[in-house]
Amino acid sequence: MKNENLAFGIDISRYNTSPDGKQKVDFDRMDQHTPTVSFISMRAGISWGYQDPWFAYYFQEAGRIRKPRMPYHVLYPGENPTAQMDHFFRIVGEVDFNKIMLVLDLELDHGQSKSTITRAVIQSVKILTERTGKNPILYSRAGWVNQFLQVADLPPVFWWLAQYRFSLPYPLYTPEYPSPPTLPKGVAEWTFHQTSCRGKSIAAPGAYYMDYNRFNGDESALEQFFNVEDAQPIICPVDQQLCCRIFKNER
Repeated sequence: MKNENLAFGIDISRYNTSPDGKQKVDFDRMDQHTPTVSFISMRAGISWGYQDPWFAYYFQEAGRIRKPRMPYHVLYPGENPTAQMDHFFRIVGEVDFNKIMLVLDLELDHGQSKSTITRAVIQSVKILTERTGKNPILYSRAGWVNQFLQVADLPPVFWWLAQYRFSLPYPLYTPEYPSPPTLPKGVAEWTFHQTSCRGKSIAAPGAYYMDYNRFNGDESALEQFFNVEDAQPIICPVDQQLCCRIFKNER
């Protein structure tokens, strides 16, 4: 299945709004974009104390235009997982978790051991699952997971994996990497693929680039994933390809 047949989405944070807040993401324009923006992920916060200043706006506006939403939270593996997940839930607030998927962003090791990072992820995943009744999504990349996680010890999760082409020099935009992404050792399937970190900004005049993503299935499969309990992703029958990855510590 080619990328154009996979549901397309974006992920955003404060970097997609101008520093002075005057050039915000225009969700009405986004709703008219081709290809259709079918799902939106937005950064909620980091660790136990930081909240993205534009999360509330992004979350509300994405809901207003009826897009599936994926709040994501950056984990600090050396900090208390319960405090961090409590903070995540405070930011997200009272919502219907039947229609929202929570994401744990795994990009940072902070010098912690593989066993320490794995324990922090396990505890965080268990909290998210218990409080929402749904398995969360883990965002990362194959290289990071292979180095810092004991995959076999993890509870059930969905995987959102980053893999890009070489970034073209400014002012060029970098095309999406063709799905599927390279899977970490011990991971059998993927649900989301972050295909580019330098795509053309969509309805966000305050930023030049935007992250692009693909769901492992079409629009119908995406709707089922977000609305049906115990949803399972549809596996895309594409041969895996290798590439040199560029990975950001903070988006």
